[in-house]
Formats: sequence, structure tokens, C-alpha cells
Amino acid sequence: MTQRQIVGTLHGVAIEVAAWDGSAAQVDLSCACMFEAELGGGPPTGGLAHLDHALSGTLLWLRGEGIFHANVGETLYIDQPPATVAARALLILGMGSPIGWSASALSSAVRLAVSTALALGASSGALAPSMLDSGLEPDQTSGAPKAMVAGLAAALDAQARLQAIGLVQRTSLSSWSFDVGAPRFSHAVAAFSAAVADH
Repeated sequence: MTQRQIVGTLHGVAIEVAAWDGSAAQVDLSCACMFEAELGGGPPTGGLAHLDHALSGTLLWLRGEGIFHANVGETLYIDQPPATVAARALLILGMGSPIGWSASALSSAVRLAVSTALALGASSGALAPSMLDSGLEPDQTSGAPKAMVAGLAAALDAQARLQAIGLVQRTSLSSWSFDVGAPRFSHAVAAFSAAVADH
């Protein structure tokens, strides 16, 4: 059974931590981050490798062919994923080079992911940061929960302001999950709970 725990609510959207990855997230829109290359030159591991496998190697093929470079701000939207993917649709977010990368960059990536979910009228979404899967060390991921919640809050704040002045309909988004590895679940719950409480 998948470990899942709600860590708070922002603008009526339940925020949870879930021990699943981009291919297993049971949501309308599953989002995963991807760098231009993995540190050390090896293949991705963990959840990002699972997602690529679920797509029959398409992610790495698209990047290798230069169709999707995974540059900062670049996105790849898949609205007809195979049955090996639990979500209705996938959004791959380019993160650029992992060299010198900081977890603060996740704020804009999450904001883009949530804004996309809102624009699509999704009722649920999830994001896998894929940091460790791409070869980053744990000390390079410091501050990730705070940055991710900041991006989520910024997107929801903007949506609420637009709704207040009548420019958008009431959001259909009711839940957002942050994907984590099972061994880090308890630590992630504490970190995301603290980050949500700050908002």
C-alpha cells in the first residue's frame, strides 16, 4: 500500500506527500523534472528510470535526439500515456544542467507545473523532483521542500487573485502531491508540513 499523508491545505487544495513516482502517481497530471544530463554520465535511477521504462525508453530517446533538450523552462506534455502510466497525462519539466544546480530552482518549476494543471482543469496533480534520480547528492537538495511549496503557493495565489476579479473560473484542482522515495517518507512529511505551515 502506498504511503500518503496530507501535510496541509493551501487555497482549498489538499497538499500531500506520497511514496510513489511519476509513473505510479494516480492523478490527472503527473509531473516529473528532468535535467539535460545526469551527473556522472550514467543513466537516471529511481523514479525517473521507472518513468522512462514505463514509456518504453521514450524520455531518454527524445532527449538524446534533441527533440526535448530538458533546458530550463522547457516542457514536454504527453496526453496519451500508455497503460503503464497511472496518470491521465504527463508533464516533463526541463531543469537544465545539474552542474551548480540549486534546489531553489524547483520553485519556478513547481509553479509552472501547477499553473499547467490549473489551465488544463485537472482535479489532481503530482510532482516528482527527480533530484537524486539524476545523480545529485542529498546535500545538493537542501531546501527543496520549501522551494517546492513556495512555487505551489505562488501559482495558487495568482489563481485566487484572478478568480477574485472574475478573470478565471473557480479552480477544479483539489489535491497536489509531492512524490518522494519510501525511505525518505517520514523526513519528507516533516519537511513539507513545516513548509506549508509557513504559508
